[in-house]
Amino acid sequence: MERHDWTLLAISLAKGRGLSPVQLQKILFLLWKSVPSDIGTDFYTFEPYNYGPFDRTIYSDAEYLSMFGLVNISNTGSGYSEYAVTPAGQTRAEMIRACAPPRALAYLEQAVQWAQSLSFSSLVRAIYNKYPEYRVNSVFQG
Repeated sequence: MERHDWTLLAISLAKGRGLSPVQLQKILFLLWKSVPSDIGTDFYTFEPYNYGPFDRTIYSDAEYLSMFGLVNISNTGSGYSEYAVTPAGQTRAEMIRACAPPRALAYLEQAVQWAQSLSFSSLVRAIYNKYPEYRVNSVFQG
């Protein structure tokens, strides 16, 4: 699997609600930290940034998926984008699911549900509590 496949899977597991940039970043970070042997070596490389672990390539991959009609990127009006799967993206995600390592897929499903259940502040705080080393460049004071 390629890393953008994981991005598509994460977005597809949002059950039509879409994911904010911070949710998408943290979900993929948790996947990387929790099941590294299942996701392969060609994955994102996270660094401490304004709101914790971050890899700019995730946004490039989401834009790539959008160019092929698999992901819709919309502006929420609150100053950030939202990533939602399209019908074609859902079909592609189902094909990817069939090939995904079961343990990583199960973890990803849980991570998406967990991230969606938290506010922005609570999500960033939870990541900092578990991975304080990613707070070093933070602008978040919540």
